[in-house]
Amino acid sequence: MKKGLRVFILACILIISGSFTFQKIDYRSAKFKNVCKNLRNDILLYFIFVDNKTTAPWTEFDIKSTIDSVAAAKKWLIEQAKKYNIPLNIKTDYYIGKEYSTINKSLPATSVFKSATIPNLKKGLKALNDWADFIARKTGATFNITQKDGIPEVKNPRNKERLIAYLRDEYKVESVALLFMVNNYYKADISLQINTMNTDDVEFAIVSYKYPSEIAHNFLHLYGAADLYKTLYRRDEKKIKKLAELLPNEIMQDAYAKNINDMEISEYTRYLIGWQESIDAKWNEFFTDKTLNF
Repeated sequence: MKKGLRVFILACILIISGSFTFQKIDYRSAKFKNVCKNLRNDILLYFIFVDNKTTAPWTEFDIKSTIDSVAAAKKWLIEQAKKYNIPLNIKTDYYIGKEYSTINKSLPATSVFKSATIPNLKKGLKALNDWADFIARKTGATFNITQKDGIPEVKNPRNKERLIAYLRDEYKVESVALLFMVNNYYKADISLQINTMNTDDVEFAIVSYKYPSEIAHNFLHLYGAADLYKTLYRRDEKKIKKLAELLPNEIMQDAYAKNINDMEISEYTRYLIGWQESIDAKWNEFFTDKTLNF
């Protein structure tokens, strides 16, 4: 989403909200957390196209171009891993019905941003978890799970957790990066990662745009990477400004409409995703921030 509009929307929420509190956040708490613990070896990037009333419909062209963008993001991520001697094999797959049909499920509100923040962040994220569970259940219902003799009946996945467990077994991978793709190409909205700092539910991301940089950015979120620009999860203006000066080409800066081949994975992000064990002490101040709990 364009920076100016994002800042404007966040400012409006602060004005409208009657009261809010600041809660300390430590981005290191997402490191090696939940299902997507370790970004190396065999990984599955699984994405689901979702249609709803407030986004543009997924056309065959949009779907095919998004699949191409995922391939470009995958290529770039593997190249980055090779650069730092990290063994990484990313498999990709997606759900599409007959004649490029998608899963239909409206967002809880009219945008990803509003869905996450109305009436407050806690309830908004709960609503998005329920939304994602519904989509996972609809996706799982399409799988043809064969029954093996002597094995107890295996039911089709009923939520995100069971979908990921099924995919992990089916594709023989250590972890599954689950992305829900919504077509906000002509709208101003946000992409969002959920459950990356807790184990209450499995992590996933909602991706609003089909740029390879946006896909790689959100994929890395699931493995512990932190935003470096102003978002719901990073708010300290001084640190944001300094990070922009220190790491202007970092993939975890605002990736909207940027050429992925001009971007990099910095020491800061490599540490958070587990690609290096230690880090220079100069980065310590950037591992903490304050986030709104309104």
